[in-house]
Amino acid sequence: MTTYPRFVITFSPGPGVDSIRSLRLLLKAARRRFGLVAVDAYEDRSSPLEISTRAADEFQELRDEIMEKRAARFLLHPDRGGHDGS
Repeated sequence: MTTYPRFVITFSPGPGVDSIRSLRLLLKAARRRFGLVAVDAYEDRSSPLEISTRAADEFQELRDEIMEKRAARFLLHPDRGGHDGS
């Protein structure tokens, strides 16, 4: 069995665009003009920007805590490169 590469693309309609109609036309054109066949299509109802922003904020908070602890250790023991033995 021959396997072909698969590609994932996310489209977001601009203001005033009939998204379903435009997607249908795009899929038809992809098939007719370029031989690209849609094997899966679904509406992404998640909010990746919000999720990634929240995760980034949480990661930044964790990083800040770690950096504060490292700075405190260095201030306590600058002669040992900041290591306090813990």
